[in-house]
Amino acid sequence: MNANNDCELDYFELKYLEEIGRLFGNLKDTDNYYGLDLFKKDFYDYFEFIQSHIIIHEFSDINPDEDELDEQHIYR
Repeated sequence: MNANNDCELDYFELKYLEEIGRLFGNLKDTDNYYGLDLFKKDFYDYFEFIQSHIIIHEFSDINPDEDELDEQHIYR
């Protein structure tokens, strides 16, 4: 479920669309090189998937507690 409002979604698109597109292009090139044929859909389907499964903290009034920040640091 996506908890972001329209302003946050617009912000995400403006900030990350180009970078995610570039990453997708690199992955697609690697996929083509090895003949894996992993990508059945176009880029924007993957972008919308990423956009709908993230939470943007820049607009959040709620600050994550230290335990949550430590967990996020571990997984990076």
